[in-house]
Amino acid sequence: MAEQLCPCGSGLPLENCCGPVIDGSVPAADAAALVRARYSAFALKNYPFLVESVHPDFRGDLTPENLAEGLEDVVWTGLEIGACEKDVDLGKEGLFDTVELKAVCEYKGEERTLEELSLFKWEDGRVYYVDGVPKRPETYHRPEPKVGRNEPCPCGSGKKYKKCCGAA
Repeated sequence: MAEQLCPCGSGLPLENCCGPVIDGSVPAADAAALVRARYSAFALKNYPFLVESVHPDFRGDLTPENLAEGLEDVVWTGLEIGACEKDVDLGKEGLFDTVELKAVCEYKGEERTLEELSLFKWEDGRVYYVDGVPKRPETYHRPEPKVGRNEPCPCGSGKKYKKCCGAA
């Protein structure tokens, strides 16, 4: 039987990659390692690990059962890790490690992408997931002002925009 490759995309067998972090035999070395392990746990549907890897102060009513119910139709297909920073000062919230990530999945046959800046906190020598801030696409700014439908056409025809260049 072939070894199972780790879902995080490292190309390593699960037992030599995220497996020991997920089964609790080895703590995650840093926030990026926890991102990979959490992604793998999502892919493997290991919901108890996902709950345990969230900082206790931020778990709220998160349970393996409600994760399983909410993710029932999700199949995880890819992970990309971007910039990682240590000890980012978020003001009154304190210091956090941050990791930019992009996770791809299929939900009911449709591809979806999750991009976020994940926040992590260290406590008692262990790193925990705290929260994720979704990344938003860049806002598009027009180089010129928008022409209203009833304004004169900028081409100089003397017609309203909607009856001239805006009619196309």
